[in-house]
Amino acid sequence: MANEQWDMLSFEHGTVALVAREDRLIRVCFECSPDDVSVLIERLYPQEKRSFQALLQDGLKQLTEYFLGKRHSFTLQIDNDSLSAFACKVQQALIKVPYGSVVTYGELAAMADSPKAARAVGRVMSSNPFPLLVPCHRVINADGSVGQYSAAHGSKTKAWLIDFERGLAGA
Repeated sequence: MANEQWDMLSFEHGTVALVAREDRLIRVCFECSPDDVSVLIERLYPQEKRSFQALLQDGLKQLTEYFLGKRHSFTLQIDNDSLSAFACKVQQALIKVPYGSVVTYGELAAMADSPKAARAVGRVMSSNPFPLLVPCHRVINADGSVGQYSAAHGSKTKAWLIDFERGLAGA
């Protein structure tokens, strides 16, 4: 193991855990409960323990600010070395989607200079290791429906996040 550390934060719609290695986040786990997070962390990182490392505390502070409506983007270093070049390009395009806005998978594909790759963008979103930080909840189906969400409570949470951001962005 490469000395991963983690910590978590619970809120109304689930529990978010941040996993870090040195000075970068390597994963965001967004599950239904603290127990679900603990089980997932134990499976993915069996040797690692909960930590109060400064990066993790800063990340939890930023997430708290987000859920209080006081933060619209994140300034945390993420480690995307394990992602394909295409996935990185899609993530970079997605981070530019404004808070409170949504794009379709096709629109995001075009933003990533791959206009015919909507399905590939969907696969990238479904395996996003950094939900919330890389806001895959802002990507919807071409017909305007919310679509799938791989984090806690699925599409119900995705719809809540979209409504939450839209409500604050319009305030």
